[in-house]
Amino acid sequence: MPALEYNHSYPTCEETFSTLRIFSDDTEPDTITKALNIIPTESFLKGASYGKGLRRKTHGWFYSTQYISDSKDTRYHIDLILSALEGKTDVIDKLQHGGCELDIVSYWVSRGQGGPELWPNQMIKLGTMGISVWWDVYFGGKDET
Repeated sequence: MPALEYNHSYPTCEETFSTLRIFSDDTEPDTITKALNIIPTESFLKGASYGKGLRRKTHGWFYSTQYISDSKDTRYHIDLILSALEGKTDVIDKLQHGGCELDIVSYWVSRGQGGPELWPNQMIKLGTMGISVWWDVYFGGKDET
């Protein structure tokens, strides 16, 4: 198997970062922070107001790589999150069994054909922890119209 190397200048990516998201009806963000021993980059409480008269329907806890790295390789951003979760599979399992929903969303601005990818070892780790990944994709570059 070839060595796995990041391509921080990923030629088909203009910008990317990943965010671990945890939502719960019952578990407050401070409890999640203590359980994971990770300081979130953002969080909110169920019922908190936002926008024009809107209220949050669940508690939310987020750990983003947006200001940690400017790499254009999503695999690197996913590995930053996986490193933060290293050795915490039991905690994640407990959170999930306690009603928390976890996923990772990766923001991706494309600049051509060829999108993001994951390595098999990342998929195994994510699958073992029951964490799905999805991409929020945008198309960058000059507007030719």
